[in-house]
Amino acid sequence: MATIDDVARLAGVSKGTVSSVFSKKRPISAGVTDRVLSVAKELGYFPNHIARSLAIKKTMVVGLKMPISKAGSLSQFEIQMLNGVIKECTKHGYRILLDTLPEFDDLTQFSSDPVDGVIMLNPRKDDQRIARYEQMRIPLVLVGRPDPLDSAISYVDNDNEKLAYDVGTYLLSEGHRSILFLNASNDMTVSVDRENGLRRAFAEQGISFRNEHVINYVRKQHASPIDYGYITTMGTYRKLGYTAVIADTDRVALGILRATRELGMEVPRDLSIVALSNDVRLAEEMTPKLTSVELSAETLGAEAGRILIQKMNDPSATEQRIVQAELIRRESCRTV
Repeated sequence: MATIDDVARLAGVSKGTVSSVFSKKRPISAGVTDRVLSVAKELGYFPNHIARSLAIKKTMVVGLKMPISKAGSLSQFEIQMLNGVIKECTKHGYRILLDTLPEFDDLTQFSSDPVDGVIMLNPRKDDQRIARYEQMRIPLVLVGRPDPLDSAISYVDNDNEKLAYDVGTYLLSEGHRSILFLNASNDMTVSVDRENGLRRAFAEQGISFRNEHVINYVRKQHASPIDYGYITTMGTYRKLGYTAVIADTDRVALGILRATRELGMEVPRDLSIVALSNDVRLAEEMTPKLTSVELSAETLGAEAGRILIQKMNDPSATEQRIVQAELIRRESCRTV
């Protein structure tokens, strides 16, 4: 089996140059790169990732903690997020290790993977995983703000309080006074921020907001976000009499739409819907087209990757970045 020494000798370069051609850790001229790759192909040489990791004391792997729903499929938001992380990290020669296990439900699932750094989605209140990574001295970047806020923790996020405030203000300006909010799980920081934003929109206009109009996703009760939207709407519409629903995600909105059909309602004539995520393909194909909030998931992922690269190079580096969200008005809302 050919070795890196064989390639270096035949190509007339150093072992370090051969290593850099494959790892892309430093720029190598096109001519030298072509010669090294040609020799490697001729000899049938493939770089040994484990051996290289031992030599440079790095795995060149980034862990992405992205727990997914029980349905087992990635949402468009998660796919876009993953794309952003991949694009940024691969520019620096890093592979991505995707971990979809819901370790927040069972801390025995917490794993110390062979990675140089971690990007973790959906932090929770007093999230013990953050302290564990700190104990292990593994660089960490959150997608979502930590609770409690800590200037030493790097994260990227939308301004979730503002986006919920903007959505609430929009619906109130359209004449809605009874609005149901199907929020995320109540232990997530995003859930707290969005509820606060919606309540602020009501308070600024002097309109009372009923506590029973905020319902939180419960992982153990709902098989999927679609199931959450469907069951909750079926169980509350006749009781609460709301004219608009804010859905945590576009998948929750799909469940709401299914319920409206079974209840004999028409959107937006009888019920307006806004989703706090924007799968453009899904939103445009829904009937009616879904009003939603563009969270720029790919930008969130790319920024998380960029900050983590910096942190892996300099553990003292810290950055907290807010990515703007935008309300996309389509056809699922009307003036009342």
